[in-house]
Amino acid sequence: MIMSRKILGLILLTMGMLVGYGVDNDAQAQKKATKPRSIASGDAESKAILGKMSKNYRSMKSMQAMVSLELQGGPGQIKEKRKGKLYLRGKQYRIDMGEQLMVCDGRSSWTYLKELNEVNISRYEPTPDQITPDNLFTMYEKGFDSFLESESVAGKTGVSLIDLIPQNKTVSYFKVRLYVDRKNNLIQKAIVFDKSGVQYTYQISDFKVNPKLKDDLFVFNVKAYPNVEVVDMR
Repeated sequence: MIMSRKILGLILLTMGMLVGYGVDNDAQAQKKATKPRSIASGDAESKAILGKMSKNYRSMKSMQAMVSLELQGGPGQIKEKRKGKLYLRGKQYRIDMGEQLMVCDGRSSWTYLKELNEVNISRYEPTPDQITPDNLFTMYEKGFDSFLESESVAGKTGVSLIDLIPQNKTVSYFKVRLYVDRKNNLIQKAIVFDKSGVQYTYQISDFKVNPKLKDDLFVFNVKAYPNVEVVDMR
């Protein structure tokens, strides 16, 4: 299942991420993303916008939100949607998407599949190029080129569309597109363009800053899942 294999590596690219647009033609989008571009005022502007956004998120000790994730495109023209809850505190997170639960205490991570009543446990050792909950809002600082593509007005707020292009061409995605609310310095929408042709679109609602989150929220309680099969890979 694509959702099960990909969701942990890309899922938060969420936390501020709201619905996406239609699927771009993969070949054209990748060609555009890798086309050489000069360092111009647009690049400086994108970094200034991202810097303000990063400072804003760094000031938050914890976050809580409702999240939706949509997958579409690819060879089989996949179309899936999931909704759930997200809790984040430093390197700790809990993402409950109903059929799948992901929990991390900063040292170990648990992925529970409801359909199989199975939980996989592994050490939390993300690679430098991996998109994770705790590096999402600062990931552009290293390993990415950023470009301000356009600016628009949505309702009463201005929105900046910024493309992040990974310098490491071996990662599974070739572009991350962010829609940043210039007034609040928050991400409104994010789309991950995977090399398989699949787009991952993230949306958030009911965003709460610095909620009081209990420690046990970031640990998987095996006793709460009778007869669960535990696969410990630590």
